[in-house]
Amino acid sequence: MDDYLKNISRRLQAMAQAGLLYSKDKFDIERYHEIIDIAADLMSHETGGEGGMSKEDVRELFEQNDGYPTPKCDLRMAVFDDEDRILMVMDYDGKWTLPGGWCEYDHTLRENVAKEVIEESGIKVEPVRLVAVLDHKRNNNPKSFFSSYKFIVLCRPLDDGAFVPNIETTEASYFALDELPEFNEHKCSLEQIKMCLKAKHSEHWETVFD
Repeated sequence: MDDYLKNISRRLQAMAQAGLLYSKDKFDIERYHEIIDIAADLMSHETGGEGGMSKEDVRELFEQNDGYPTPKCDLRMAVFDDEDRILMVMDYDGKWTLPGGWCEYDHTLRENVAKEVIEESGIKVEPVRLVAVLDHKRNNNPKSFFSSYKFIVLCRPLDDGAFVPNIETTEASYFALDELPEFNEHKCSLEQIKMCLKAKHSEHWETVFD
């Protein structure tokens, strides 16, 4: 999708979301819904064709992100063993990545970290350091429609774990940094993994943020 038109669509959708959240006037509410329709038309037109998104697909995407337009919170956990190998999981898309996912709204950051790692890898961990808070579009996927912050957390493994196949991941394993498998750089990058290793061996690490 053309970046200029994509940004217009995103801005229209965000403005309309905020308007719907705060507006009490029925005529303004109707206008905000019309603006969302225009944003959906624009996005579906630019992504149309084979493999593209229909207007209904776009509206469903918008509805998943209703309310005041604020960045979503994505977690990625860096778990190293004693040999400085990094724990990675095989995602549902067939590529490897660091364990993680969207934060659950009723969990603290620590609770989300422990939950995601054990669910996706079978390994119990202790969060020990917030390595970075990064803007997803600036650092991983500039074509992402919605804004999100990526919280990268260094963890200490508490056991060897026992992987159980689940709806999100199909495998879990440790890898040396010079033997990493093909992985999804939209979710984590090599630079971010190396940064986590530096954080592990740093006595006084300062959290990196945009």
